[in-house]
Amino acid sequence: MEIERTDDGDVTELQVVGELTIFGAADAYGFLTRVLSERRDLRVNLARATEVDSSGVQLLLAAKRAAETHGHSFELVAHSAAMLEVMELLQLSQMFGDPVVMPALAA
Repeated sequence: MEIERTDDGDVTELQVVGELTIFGAADAYGFLTRVLSERRDLRVNLARATEVDSSGVQLLLAAKRAAETHGHSFELVAHSAAMLEVMELLQLSQMFGDPVVMPALAA
């Protein structure tokens, strides 16, 4: 898994490339922790996420919670088929917002 970073004003966008699974969760957690310590709004682009497991979901939930605790926004965009499958299976639309029609509820 790779994470590609782009900054646009006060928003950092991270694009996940490859598998967001237990095998890369520790590295991804370190990367997300560094970005969140910068106190920026965070957008996670999942268009190129090829697989997402429970560790990946836990990582995204922790990042969302941390960003919102510090008063910053967190959003998931450009959901891949793998992410859509996980969101449907675990009924995460209310937590992260439906990728098509529903905004996420504030934590």
